[in-house]
Amino acid sequence: MSKDKEKKAKKPKAAADPNAITLGTHPRATRSVRRARALGGPLGFVATLVLSLQAGVPAWDAAVRALSAGIALHLVAWAVAVTVWRQLMLAEMRAAHDRRLARAQRRADLARGDGAATA
Repeated sequence: MSKDKEKKAKKPKAAADPNAITLGTHPRATRSVRRARALGGPLGFVATLVLSLQAGVPAWDAAVRALSAGIALHLVAWAVAVTVWRQLMLAEMRAAHDRRLARAQRRADLARGDGAATA
């Protein structure tokens, strides 16, 4: 067995946690990230092509620039969408946690017989 195969064989595979919350399992996040990626590339391509041609750049160079910009904007849109959705998912989890704590507090107040729990 070669050294590369030995190194690969020694690495234990990470066990996927079935309860893990990921962007891939969040339906709104998945759609939003896909939409951002789908729009970022073509918009960057078209905008760069139009601006390059208006600036007098030869067609071949304008096309190469537009392709490069489309790829770059595709990746930037993906990175921004993932970053935004990570923060949104954290905020959603915090809000859900706060709601659960508030419900538990109301139940505890009702169990003690506090009249303030109904307000």
